[in-house]
Amino acid sequence: MAASEENSALFPIFILSLMAIPLVPYTILKLCHAATKTATIINCQCSACFRSGKYRKSVVKRISNFSTYSNLTLVLLWIIMAVLVHYIKNISHEVKVFEPFSILGLNHGASDSEIKKAFRRLSIQYHPDKNPDPEAHNYFVEYISKAYQALVDPVSRENFEKYGHPDGRQ
Repeated sequence: MAASEENSALFPIFILSLMAIPLVPYTILKLCHAATKTATIINCQCSACFRSGKYRKSVVKRISNFSTYSNLTLVLLWIIMAVLVHYIKNISHEVKVFEPFSILGLNHGASDSEIKKAFRRLSIQYHPDKNPDPEAHNYFVEYISKAYQALVDPVSRENFEKYGHPDGRQ
């Protein structure tokens, strides 16, 4: 069964894509509009016009033109996107592929007796009757018993060897 949406590694990627779809075109639109606006403001570069101050903008007016609510929201959304990209980059290595041989501590192609021996050894260490820790119980149920079932069942093992997953093609 799949993990819940809050714990899924794909949920931040989904949020990032939902943010990027409108944000990137809107940013391009704002930048193009700002570039054309500044090009139309500058009409004359002669020294007389420049000295008169007719075309010069004050620093306060330039800052007030930049710091509108839409521009500040745009910057904030880009910061959130950067944080999401950083988060996704750091969490991506935590996603592990189901690998029954490595879970049981075996090499690929191990025999049935080696699989049973490794399962018994790990059962002593992680079984809920032997180890009352809830994390050990979760590890035993989620990983060890599923890895054992995937390698003992002939159909699951054949699917794992062919497709890389005990359930078949993914």
